Amino acid sequence: MKKRNGIAAVVAATLMITTTSAKADSTIGGFVAGAALGALLNNQIGKNQRAQQQQKQRSSISSYQRQQNREVQASLNGFGFNVGTVDGSLGPRSRAGISEYQNYMGWQPTGRLDDWQRSQLVGAHQRLQAGGGAAFPEVVANEGTRGLLKAFADPTYANRYRNNGGQVDNVQNNNGIVARNNANTGGFTNNTGTQQAQAPLSIAPITFGAQQAVTSMASHCELVSGMTQANQGVILANNINDPEQALGEQFCEARAFSITQSQGLISQTGQSEDVFAGQCSQIAQAMAPAISQIGTGDVKLVATQAQQVANSVYQGNMQTAAAYGQICLGLGYRQDDAQMALGGAASMLAAGQMPYSEIMGHHLRWGFGTAKSPAASTGWYQTAIASMEQGAQPVFVPSKTAERNAIIKASITSAPVVGVAPLQTSGQGGLALPALNLGGN
Repeated sequence: MKKRNGIAAVVAATLMITTTSAKADSTIGGFVAGAALGALLNNQIGKNQRAQQQQKQRSSISSYQRQQNREVQASLNGFGFNVGTVDGSLGPRSRAGISEYQNYMGWQPTGRLDDWQRSQLVGAHQRLQAGGGAAFPEVVANEGTRGLLKAFADPTYANRYRNNGGQVDNVQNNNGIVARNNANTGGFTNNTGTQQAQAPLSIAPITFGAQQAVTSMASHCELVSGMTQANQGVILANNINDPEQALGEQFCEARAFSITQSQGLISQTGQSEDVFAGQCSQIAQAMAPAISQIGTGDVKLVATQAQQVANSVYQGNMQTAAAYGQICLGLGYRQDDAQMALGGAASMLAAGQMPYSEIMGHHLRWGFGTAKSPAASTGWYQTAIASMEQGAQPVFVPSKTAERNAIIKASITSAPVVGVAPLQTSGQGGLALPALNLGGN
């Protein structure tokens, strides 16, 4: 035990903190007991050659460059150019996303951004996160969030989707000649003034699959926020006129709470997000067997698999599992990395914190990091609510627990939530999740 590996060793040597929260005391204390986490994680996923290669690539570039790369990846994900995990390593999938972005913008798809293209992408993403997309609902409705890239660059871009009372809109034909759509004549007039008949459009139909997933959690919450403003407030339990919006508001509130909580825990360690991002990515990979099963709706199966991984990764120390779980959940949301967030939530289930089942429900509801399955999400929501009704400590915005639970319950069913058998059983091979005293009593 004289040699300690990875972030666990760093945390164990530096984590000398106090806090007014008994829960934070107990949770953070688990870091010290988990000093060998880095070595155990490496053992858990050491056979994955691709992951090792990615880790090697990440370590070969500077921290500043990794941060810039993460900004690019998060921005691409935010606008629907799905490049997967935000890890700061621009591999083939990220290069393909960059090419797709460049092609969409009408640039040469090289797979590599110049400084101006990068500033356009990252700047637009920052504007998206600040709520700028609310000014262009027509663009989002027709093109998705990626349409905002063009709308932010050209405020007149949205005119093509707006009813302007017969005013003239600029349109570019296949020859690159800018023509004007004249509502009075019903035709097109080119730059020479020669009137041409308007050719009929031939557009292939679009079919949306029932399981189509939303790729960006940040973009989803921007749209939810815009709808909340349009509705002049959040939807309450006694007026569930839009269950999807109501559940979306609860997800985004839990997401924001998790980000704040994670940043607070990270700041207490004195370490950077970069250090934890590497560990959380590995934790997500280690928890992949449990994460892959959440669509089955079998809570006990998922919790058992997560516990098995946690026993190996965290050496059975569930306070350490809870500490990393909270950090990785919020960090995954901050970096718009659904797999990282799910890895954090799985760690919390392994630690016996069943109210985090709500996270699995949200991710299944919209397909964040997993196949979209609203039907399978219901059981996870029910498990979270039932666990709190049975005395489990609330984990998201505790002061609003009763209100949040009522909204979720009313959104998923008009009938009372069916009873969920307690998961902490003993004997006969039943699941025996460890009891954690995070409340100091």
